[in-house]
Amino acid sequence: MGNKLDILRDYQVAEEEAAELDSVCAMMGDSTVSHNLLKVYDEKRRSVRNEISNLQNILEAIEAAED
Repeated sequence: MGNKLDILRDYQVAEEEAAELDSVCAMMGDSTVSHNLLKVYDEKRRSVRNEISNLQNILEAIEAAED
C-alpha cells in the first residue's frame, strides 16, 4: 500500500505546484520579459498538468484493482 501512498503524495505535490504556476501566470503583466517567462511557466504548467493526469489514472487503476 506504500506505493499508493507515494503516488497520492506525488499527486498532491503536483496539484500544489500547478496551483502556484497558475497564480504566477495570472500575475504576470504584458512585457517582453514577462511574455518569455510566461511561455516557460506555461510549458512547465502543461507538464505538471500531464503529470497530474497520469498520477490520477494510476490512482484510479489502483482503486479499481482494490475493489
